[in-house]
Amino acid sequence: MAQITSHKNNLKSYIFNKQNFNRLISFITIFGLLLLWIIVTEKKLVPPLFAPSPNDIWKAFNNLLPNLPNDLMESLFKRIIPGFIIGITVGTALGVYMAMSSLGKAIFYPIVEILRPLPPLALIPLLILWFGIGYITQILLISYGIFIIMVINSYEAVRNVPPIYIHAAITLGANRRQIFKQVIIPSIIPDIFAGIRVSAAAAFGYDVAAELMGAMSGLGYRLVLARRYLLTQNIIVILIIIAILSLFIDYLVKKLNYRVTIWKSRVEEK
Repeated sequence: MAQITSHKNNLKSYIFNKQNFNRLISFITIFGLLLLWIIVTEKKLVPPLFAPSPNDIWKAFNNLLPNLPNDLMESLFKRIIPGFIIGITVGTALGVYMAMSSLGKAIFYPIVEILRPLPPLALIPLLILWFGIGYITQILLISYGIFIIMVINSYEAVRNVPPIYIHAAITLGANRRQIFKQVIIPSIIPDIFAGIRVSAAAAFGYDVAAELMGAMSGLGYRLVLARRYLLTQNIIVILIIIAILSLFIDYLVKKLNYRVTIWKSRVEEK
């Protein structure tokens, strides 16, 4: 009897733990939405064109499966990752340089401020005119979108380094190179990772737009093809795949961030 009471108390304490309770609420929300989707589609309350059933989604996935490895290779490894790396590298380097150098700011800051309000997608006609239709144009579009995010992010990250850190380093006899290496870099790494996480999600959106420019394979191309033939189930399958990939990359970046900035204190999740 005492053992049963102990188990009941442990169960109550587990359920009423705030973190576990929040997880339970999240699970119920997702389960409720899935249940609502099944009921709506099975009862035909909404035409299949607007809300395909789970069975239709599964059939669409099986139909897309033979082309899926090639589409993933084309989108992820030939467009997204190269554009992502170029955009992060150039954007971060230029942002830090502008923040650290008055000459760099004088030269590049006005250009960045002119380019910043321009939507990357608005540059598609100009990119096609300059570079034609192909991988270079598609990668450049993704790179440009990521570049704008990272250059502003890294510039503001350096500007937001607490001056007391720099003053303390100078007092201890640090030179400019030591200040940059031992004070500036560690201070901006968390903000840089935040920018990388935003950029990772944005890269998939830019890829879909990039594949409008003459692509004959890839997730964005399949999305456009499904829209053209009103294959709503195919659209949803591709969106789910993009969401899973984006979440996976975000998870990897987040884990890398925690590992690199293990010294940084964080607010505990409640």
